[in-house]
Amino acid sequence: PALPDVGHNLLPYWTYFPINNYYLLTAFISVIIRYIFQRDVRLIVFRRWFFLQAVMFIMRSISIYVTSLSVPLPGCNTTAVGSPPVEAFYIMFLIHTTCGDVLFSGHTVTLTLCALAWTTYSKGEEHYPIRWLWYRLKGINQEIVSSRSDWLYPKLDSTGDPLSVYITTLIVWMFTIIGYLLIIATRFHYTVDVFLGFLLAKLVWQSYHYYIKTLAERRSIIITRFFLWFEDYGKPPANTPVSLLTGPSYGLQEQPEHMVEPSNETRPGDANNP
Repeated sequence: PALPDVGHNLLPYWTYFPINNYYLLTAFISVIIRYIFQRDVRLIVFRRWFFLQAVMFIMRSISIYVTSLSVPLPGCNTTAVGSPPVEAFYIMFLIHTTCGDVLFSGHTVTLTLCALAWTTYSKGEEHYPIRWLWYRLKGINQEIVSSRSDWLYPKLDSTGDPLSVYITTLIVWMFTIIGYLLIIATRFHYTVDVFLGFLLAKLVWQSYHYYIKTLAERRSIIITRFFLWFEDYGKPPANTPVSLLTGPSYGLQEQPEHMVEPSNETRPGDANNP
């Protein structure tokens, strides 16, 4: 029998549990589309995103192995009965299903990492295609540049990284929270699975990004050398300001404008160059 659960008591039971897979797929593809065309940062974003996905699912596999909980989904039947390596691909592509792998929620982890990928790196560039289309419909011949609207674009810190909440942040997290509620309402997971999935994904993401912002100060540590290589940071001097999107600044303090100018160097002919 299923364990007592507050979330299950509060939310009505929704029988169509496959919606969780489609919802997750929508979030995953949205992140791919969001960054695949942003050539200056896509490798950085995808490299970290997939790496942290791997870290989280290694943690999840250990959690599932050491403790088994009763299945919350009524009538759940396991169809993954073959060789584990083969079944892993079947499960990944939603061909087979499993029961009992609940603590903690993999769907919640991926949803959370999708939301964090959007909100950590986005500086409002996602609005450019919409503004471009609007200008064309209105017959306006104007270059697409960042506006000063606080609700359309976030404020940036001294290294050019997003610092504040803006409209995309709110939309993305509303979408993500709805996904959490669907997971609980369909009895796909217990509420604690969703809570721990969110909490651990958030902590791992924040810890990793804090760590890489301070890599220059820790470069004598062996594992730091791996991450300097992984992030392609080279050998920055100590106390070098590090941007999540452009890496060590090496004394350059300008804020990067990725969609307009992929380099931090001032070039002849720039508007700000006398």
